Amino acid sequence: MKQKIPIIILIAASLVLLALITPSFLHNKSHEISNNQLVASHIYGLIEGNIQRPIGIASGLSSDEFLVRALEREDKTDLKSMEEMMASYLTSMKNQFGYEASYVVSEKTKRFYTNHGIEKIVNPQVDPYDNWYPMFLESGQKLQVESNRDQLFDYRWSIFVNARIIGAEGKTIGVCGIALPLEDWKKMLLPLEKEYRVKINLIDTQGLVHIDTDFNNLRNAYISEALLDNANDRTFTHTEKGRNGFRMTRFIQNLNWYLVVQGNNYIEAQIAGTAAIILINIFLLMSILLIILDHKKFYHHDLVKSSLPEDELTGLPNRNYLKESYGELGVFNTTRYKSLAVFDIDHFKIINDGRDGDKIILGIVDLAKKVVDERGIIFRWSGDEFVLFLEMDSKEAIERFNQFCENAKKDFEVTVSVGIVDVDLSATIKTNYYRAVQACYAIKESGGNGVGKR
Repeated sequence: MKQKIPIIILIAASLVLLALITPSFLHNKSHEISNNQLVASHIYGLIEGNIQRPIGIASGLSSDEFLVRALEREDKTDLKSMEEMMASYLTSMKNQFGYEASYVVSEKTKRFYTNHGIEKIVNPQVDPYDNWYPMFLESGQKLQVESNRDQLFDYRWSIFVNARIIGAEGKTIGVCGIALPLEDWKKMLLPLEKEYRVKINLIDTQGLVHIDTDFNNLRNAYISEALLDNANDRTFTHTEKGRNGFRMTRFIQNLNWYLVVQGNNYIEAQIAGTAAIILINIFLLMSILLIILDHKKFYHHDLVKSSLPEDELTGLPNRNYLKESYGELGVFNTTRYKSLAVFDIDHFKIINDGRDGDKIILGIVDLAKKVVDERGIIFRWSGDEFVLFLEMDSKEAIERFNQFCENAKKDFEVTVSVGIVDVDLSATIKTNYYRAVQACYAIKESGGNGVGKR
């Protein structure tokens, strides 16, 4: 009993110290959360302020009586006069509001007007970049904000604010919009990230990153875990990440995006409180170990945690595997792969709401494995999207995937869109991937359930 008295005293002292420090620690924690809320609200206000004006201008242009009448009378106006009139109109908009890139697309003729005249005819079958136009019209939205590359300005990353133009009869007669260089937003957000030691992102309702100061992440990275915060447009949610990290999330109604602010807690009092609690836990642990050793009951467990970068549902390698093997901007380090394919299930979100999505995914993966037949590798990229490196030329791949589409429809009552390209060994894997994605989108635009080659 005498040997146990020091241990009992140590435990009692530790508990008293814990009781004294915990309220202070909790107060500091509450203060830290409050500070984080203020920082996130400041960032939210800057973003709202910078996007409200272009949204307002785009909305105003869409209801401009001159523009509406010009598009309604387009078929009665000769081409040269119409082009000059639209160029003059958009030039005046540029001079008045200061935005370098503004545009109008006619639903009747599919002409893409800028202040320089007619830049192109919108046709997704010819140029997959034009898919944005029919997708916006089909969405039913009056206004849409998205990030993408701007073909007219050396494919620079831009924020596009698109507004639907409604004619006198209530039908859509075109789309107008403004393109904002993302480089300007980077200059605004990067100082904030450095000052507050946070990471700022804007993501869509699928978790896809649309705004990031690192352009490598644009429309390439996902922050899907932020969707689980169930944020609204009234206030920020606050989620703890690891020991000292946090994530603040808030929905921005005008953008239909979520603002995500992530960082670490740095208040010295919190660090001191954490250190004190750690010391107390060490004392408690030592005391408990002494008691256990005294009774000769000591147990040891080896915990092994797998960190293999593979998809949990399908067991396939995922995009993390690809990054680890080839690097973020890697190139093919072998000539064995002759073609690259991308496929996804058409309208999967709707299908998943009414059926067992996991079962369908697993069935489609089994069909894809038969197509590959150990002559390639399949990656689960995200959701229902898969990427394949194939040891066969594109001609053979197209034949195999046409049968794959038929089997998917027959066995699982779903359709699949597939894009295939010949591997360009001189280009990055990412470039080859985007070419295949464009071919896949072209098939989707034509109704899905097929194979396209670019």
